[in-house]
Amino acid sequence: MALNKNHSEGGGVIVNNSENVLMTYDHVEITFSDLEPMPEAFKGTKKGSVFLTPYRVIFVSKGKDAMQSFVMPFYLLKDCEIKQPVFGANYIKGTVKAEAGGG
Repeated sequence: MALNKNHSEGGGVIVNNSENVLMTYDHVEITFSDLEPMPEAFKGTKKGSVFLTPYRVIFVSKGKDAMQSFVMPFYLLKDCEIKQPVFGANYIKGTVKAEAGGG
């Protein structure tokens, strides 16, 4: 995972030359739990957009938040579950391992 490495000032996403964006989802919320201690950038619910590439998931927040972008490479995602509750929004739940030098 990497924090604040893949966003542009205009609210877009920065990807490598070797990859492309496959899908984009707007109006996405992301929350973090089970972090001890919880850094300020990870507190609360973040709203923004998600960009899916062949190698990673990139979240870009909307507005001026301490977390402007959050990158989750697929090889660092573990125990992912897709939840589809009857009375609520669909969501994905899982664990992201920190990458050395990820920010």
